[in-house]
Amino acid sequence: MTAVIDPAVTAGSTDPLLPAPVPGAPGVRRFSVQQHEVLAAVGPGTPLGEALRNYWVPALLSEEIPGPDAPPVRVRLLGEDFVAFRDSSGRVGVLAEHCNHRGASLYLGRVADGVVQCVYHGWTFDVDGRCVQAPTCPALAGTESLRQRACAVHEAGGLVMVFLGDPDNAPPPPDLGFLCVPDGARYAAKRVQPCHWLQALEADTDSAHVAYLHREDLLAGAADRLTGIMLEQTDPELVADTTEYGLMLAALRPSGADAEYVRINHWLAPWYTVVPASNPAGLIGLHAWVPVDDHHSLIFGLMWHPTRDLTAGERAAMMQGRTGIFPELLPDGSYRARRHPGNDFLIDRAGQALGAPWSGVVGNQEQDDAITSSMGTAYDRTRENLVGTDDAVIAVRAALLGMARDHAAGLPTVGTAGLGFDVPSVFFEHDRTADFRDGLAERYRDGQVPAGAGQKGAGRR
Repeated sequence: MTAVIDPAVTAGSTDPLLPAPVPGAPGVRRFSVQQHEVLAAVGPGTPLGEALRNYWVPALLSEEIPGPDAPPVRVRLLGEDFVAFRDSSGRVGVLAEHCNHRGASLYLGRVADGVVQCVYHGWTFDVDGRCVQAPTCPALAGTESLRQRACAVHEAGGLVMVFLGDPDNAPPPPDLGFLCVPDGARYAAKRVQPCHWLQALEADTDSAHVAYLHREDLLAGAADRLTGIMLEQTDPELVADTTEYGLMLAALRPSGADAEYVRINHWLAPWYTVVPASNPAGLIGLHAWVPVDDHHSLIFGLMWHPTRDLTAGERAAMMQGRTGIFPELLPDGSYRARRHPGNDFLIDRAGQALGAPWSGVVGNQEQDDAITSSMGTAYDRTRENLVGTDDAVIAVRAALLGMARDHAAGLPTVGTAGLGFDVPSVFFEHDRTADFRDGLAERYRDGQVPAGAGQKGAGRR
């Protein structure tokens, strides 16, 4: 069943975006069937899917099309199938996969002389989708109505991004910090995961799970007082502030009589997350959680340093899956993690019994992926029982529901103006009698506060 947005809901209303209280269970909330259906579906014609098509989508790594006239590669995004190829000048084209003559796959096509040629009847298309040759009916070559659908494409930083909406109305690409540093200062990798994109993304917005799922990491640093607080305070207060780019998410834990430990991360609409992680080297990590369809996701791990090149050791650790956001991948070029649902993430029951690792799964990112994949390819959100520590998850879902509603009403949605910021995660202790937002400018690199930070949202302040 295709979900619809109730037209009676006004753009300024918030109640239809939030889960409802569960009778007889104080503080517990659940999303409705309608809300779940909107969040679950990303295909053409769905409310959220149509809204998401107004954003630039990370689609593939530049290395997947290694040079001019290289063979085409398949790309599936938001339930639609495409092929990507380079013309003779190196420019990338992303076209609908099925030839508009008789529907044969252009993935089987020949790429030469800057065009892709269908091997069924020889119809030929350039990177803009123009039909430059139609051997079975030569007079049709160049006919505008025979254009193959072609997406707007932006290649930068080793990423190929596409815009699935009207290419003539594409906003500027996001000006992410990752895209603005030299090649030597950044690293990108991707992997596939067999579950819904939002299901996978939500692990990055959930601060409460750290004390359990990643427990061995905290125990290793338990001598540090603030790390010990994270082990002890398993029910942090979550605060979500609306920003121009999405949400600033803060987890607050009492750390003394008048002190509070604050960890801040970010959701950059609609599919980017920046998570708080101890990183004395000053590296910034970013995830892009891309919907392949309603049951699969494509995840890009992006890491960079704003002022220097990565060291050889840093780059090697990223390539080998030895840093937080990069799991170890299979060496077969499939972009699948070595630990995956098919092998139960190589869970170590003996290690689990000893608490090393506490979850039985090796690797911080693998632990997150194991949990989100274990829910199935698309978990029914109406069966959840959400509590206060789920407020950041709720805030992101509410923002996406609002995005779907506003797009259906013809209103602008958050972040579509091509906004992009260096929004590193921060964590600090402060006097809890003051607002934790005070002085954020000094806590962000280069004195930059994300646009809109300080607008009070959900939470006590």
